[in-house]
Amino acid sequence: MARVPDLETILQAWFDLETCASEEQSACKGRLNDFLDGAITKAGMKSVSRRELMMALRDRYREFAKAKYIEQRQRLSRLK
Repeated sequence: MARVPDLETILQAWFDLETCASEEQSACKGRLNDFLDGAITKAGMKSVSRRELMMALRDRYREFAKAKYIEQRQRLSRLK
């Protein structure tokens, strides 16, 4: 599935935050916030918050995460 590179970056950072170890959470959260801020600035949406942008991307993120989990399971099944 083809995606916009900036969107792909945000979705990957979000996935990384949700799947990282607890000691990496602050770094992952900072990286996600930086990407969200960059997207908001690039689009010129000064009145949109990070939270609102994440809510708007929630369905896309679910698709992305589902595909990532399927990809991980396939990789693990090849190792058996």
